[in-house]
Amino acid sequence: MKNERYADTIMRGHFLYWDMLGNLCGIENHKEDNLQWLTGDISHTYFTSNVGVENTAERIKRGEIPANLLFLSDNSDESRTEPFLSSGLFRKSSETIGMAHELCDTALPEPDRRINLLRVREISQLKAAGAILNAVFEYNIFSLDKFMEMFESTRQFFYLAEYEGLPVGAVMSQHGDDYVNISWVGTLPGYRKLGIAGYLIQMAERDGIERGKALGVLHGYPGIVGAYRRLGYEEYSRGTGLEFCG
Repeated sequence: MKNERYADTIMRGHFLYWDMLGNLCGIENHKEDNLQWLTGDISHTYFTSNVGVENTAERIKRGEIPANLLFLSDNSDESRTEPFLSSGLFRKSSETIGMAHELCDTALPEPDRRINLLRVREISQLKAAGAILNAVFEYNIFSLDKFMEMFESTRQFFYLAEYEGLPVGAVMSQHGDDYVNISWVGTLPGYRKLGIAGYLIQMAERDGIERGKALGVLHGYPGIVGAYRRLGYEEYSRGTGLEFCG
């Protein structure tokens, strides 16, 4: 698979995630030929090709599109945000890195005997996974009812890690047509650097292999990509966030 195909699959996984959120929370996903934007509890504008700075600024001022922008591009394209930043109307707010790797059915190393890994199959396990994700991301992503809606879907899967019997880590994945999108990865403070997140991601990948998926994709912040590289992931795309300040 060529690099542009990796970047395309990462982008499809990204929008699969946002479509899922929209279906759950009433976040509306608007689409045009060169951009996509979300309105509701979460508001962002996503650019997938070049657009004019002044036109974008005017649309923001008129309230047509959100003022938080996110540019998605492959690693070879580093200039798309330059006109926006040099205009003085926008400032950089964030950066994410899209990563991918081919799934392969390799033997998993044995985890620490104090770590218990499992696919969530019961409501009590889902409640624990949801509580971990809400705590790690420092806001209530969803209520238990919303986690239940995801849990009942045939495309969303949750994984839970226990350490000496205590729930300490969780991962959620989504299945696209030929890929697994890792959406949330969380480990509670005090239990990090034990490899827990990696084991859970590999569990999600193993389920994908069993269901005929070929590629694993995810987005990470610069400080965490080293951990994903150790699992075989490589960088193929970038997401650059801008805020309107004009």
